[in-house]
Amino acid sequence: MWLVELGRGAALSEEPLQGNSALERVLDISRRMAENRELQPLLEFVMQQAVEFSGGQHGYLVLVEPDGTLNFQVKYGNPSDREGQSVSRSIVQQVISTGEPLLSRNALEDANLSAMKSVFNLRLQSILCVPLRSRGKLLGVLYLENRDIPNAFTRQDIPPLNIFAGQAAIAIENAQLNEQRERFAAELEERVRERTVELEEARWHATANWEAAMQENRLRTALLSNIAHDLRSPLNTVVGALDMMKEGVFGDVTEDQVLWIDRSLTATRQILRLVSDIFDLSKLEQGGLELYPETLEIGGILEQTLAIAEGLRQNDQVELAIEMAPNLPPVWGDFDRIQQILVNLVSNALKFTTSGTILVRADLADEETLLFRVADSGEGIPAENLPTIFDRFSMVDLNLNRRRKGTGLGLAICKELVEQHGGQIWVESQVGVGTTFSFTLPVSKERENAK
Repeated sequence: MWLVELGRGAALSEEPLQGNSALERVLDISRRMAENRELQPLLEFVMQQAVEFSGGQHGYLVLVEPDGTLNFQVKYGNPSDREGQSVSRSIVQQVISTGEPLLSRNALEDANLSAMKSVFNLRLQSILCVPLRSRGKLLGVLYLENRDIPNAFTRQDIPPLNIFAGQAAIAIENAQLNEQRERFAAELEERVRERTVELEEARWHATANWEAAMQENRLRTALLSNIAHDLRSPLNTVVGALDMMKEGVFGDVTEDQVLWIDRSLTATRQILRLVSDIFDLSKLEQGGLELYPETLEIGGILEQTLAIAEGLRQNDQVELAIEMAPNLPPVWGDFDRIQQILVNLVSNALKFTTSGTILVRADLADEETLLFRVADSGEGIPAENLPTIFDRFSMVDLNLNRRRKGTGLGLAICKELVEQHGGQIWVESQVGVGTTFSFTLPVSKERENAK
C-alpha cells in the first residue's frame, strides 16, 4: 500500500507502528467497536475515536451507497460552513477512487489541491483521509482535518490509523449486516402479521358464510320435513281409499275402473315413497331420526323383505331369492330401518334388472360383524359413476326408459342408516354383468355379552 502525501509531491511507503501504546490503544478500541452491533452509535464512536486518535480538529465519516453516492453519516466538530459546503468532496472522491490514504500537510500550498474550489473556499490546511475497507470491499472513508495549523498530521499517523480504519470497517460491515437482518426480520414479521390478519379475516368470513349456509340448510331441511310430513297423511288416505274402491267397499267396479284404480295406486304409492325419502333425509340431517335397536333374527328380516319386494316386482322375468349362511347369529339393529335398507337396495335393483335374478344374502363377516349383499344380474353401473353413487340426488343415467324415476335419495339414505348402525356400505359393479351392494351390521350385543 502506498501513501500519497500531497504538499511535497512524493509517494512514501507506510512506516511501522511507533511503539506498543498505539497498538494497544487500537486493539482496545477495536474490541469496543466489535461489541457494538447498532450501526449509528457505532459510526459516532468510530468518528470520535478517529479524531481523538489522530489529534485532528474536525472529521467526517462517509459511507459509499450501493449506487455510488456519498452518504455523510457522521460529522465531528463544527467546521466553518462557507457557501453551504463544509468538506472537500473532491478529496473524499479521490480517496474513494484510488483506495489509498491521502495526507496533505498544507492543502492551500499544494499544487494538486489548491486549485480545488473547496480547498480555497474552506481554507483547508492539514488533511488526512483514509479508506474504510473490509474483506476487499470499500465501504467509505474517514476524513480528518485541521484548518488552523499546517503539518498537524505526519506519516507516523498513517499506519495505526490504517489499522484502526480496517477494524472499524469490519465492525461497520457487521453492524450493517445486523441492521439488514433486523430490518428483514421486522419486514417478515410485519408481512406475517398482515398475512395472519388476512387469514383471520378470511377465516372469519368463511366461518360466517358457513354458519349462514348451515342455517339456510337447516331452514330448508325443516321446510322440506314439514312439507313431507304434511303430504304423507293425505297420500296415505288416498292409497287407503283407492284400495277400498278396488275391493268394492263402495260398490261394484268395472274392469276399466279397476285398471285406472291400479294406475292411480301405482302413481300415488310412487309419490308416497318419494315423500318418505325426503322426510327420512330431513330427519337424518336434523339428527331427529332415532334408532330403536334390539336383537333381531336374520331370517325374519329377509323373509319380510322378500315379501315386500314381491309387491314391488312388475316383471315376471326377474326372480327374487334369499340365502342365509347356516347358524348366523342375530343382528343388533332397528328392524324397520334394516328392512328399509334392504327394500331400498332391492327396489333399486328392480329398476335396472329386466331379467335374471336378484339375490339377497346374509353371511358372517367375522365374529362381530354380519355381511348383507343384494346382487342383481342387471345392466351394471359405469365405473365413472361409482364414486358418487351414494351421494344425495345422484342418479345413474343409462339412457333407458323413463320408468326409473326417483329422487336419487334411496342409496344416500341407505348409507346414512348403515353408518348410524355402525356399519359400512359399498358397491361393486360391471356394466352388462350386474351390481352387488354390500353392507355390514353389528352382531347382537346379547351374543357379545354371552362370550
